[in-house]
Amino acid sequence: MTQNEKAVREFISTFNRSELDSFVQLLDPEVEIHGMRGLKKGREQARSWATKKPGGVQQTVSIDSFQEAKDRVLARVKREWRWEEGNELAYVDELVWLFEMKNGLIASWQPFHDPEEAKAAFSV
Repeated sequence: MTQNEKAVREFISTFNRSELDSFVQLLDPEVEIHGMRGLKKGREQARSWATKKPGGVQQTVSIDSFQEAKDRVLARVKREWRWEEGNELAYVDELVWLFEMKNGLIASWQPFHDPEEAKAAFSV
């Protein structure tokens, strides 16, 4: 397993477990998180983005496949959304996540609903 793949796997694992101190240690100090609610910059904004609010549906992310090229990692992921109360499955969706790496840390994270758009961004 490469250093970049290990960092991406840990990003997802620590996010799933809400281990925010470990999560932010995987990030470059100037990380950019391109979330659905806008751009977050730096470790503290990334910590805020990754903080799960209690109640309702909660997501768990799993990796279906990986591609790596130099300082980029493309991960096809599946998110399971479960009701916190009772752990009943609410829905499942699939995305492609693009990571840009810098010195073994995650410098950028961006989700894509369209796999072709993600592949185009990956190959730039």
